Amino acid sequence: MALYLDAQGSVEVGAEVSEPFAGNDRVHCSQLPGGRVVTATHFGPYTRLSEAHAAIRAWCAEHGLRWSVVCWEIYGHWEESWNTDPSKIRTDVFYLLDTGLPATVTG
Repeated sequence: MALYLDAQGSVEVGAEVSEPFAGNDRVHCSQLPGGRVVTATHFGPYTRLSEAHAAIRAWCAEHGLRWSVVCWEIYGHWEESWNTDPSKIRTDVFYLLDTGLPATVTG
């Protein structure tokens, strides 16, 4: 999974675990933020993930919702068949909604 934390490109990359753990100087335990999210499931190659992000932002704008800069992608466990058929690659995309008042969002 990849957690995008801000507009400057800060990102945490990791794997889901079932419970918190003690980290060290190279690995730390983190968690996804809580709150309302908008999500979409993308099937296809990673090079087209931007389409899922654009669809979420468009849906938010249509419904008067504002997304925050925090978003994340959860990638399916790689399967051998994806090497020959990338249309089966699954990625779930999430945007944390801004808790402020609904607004029209551009971008």
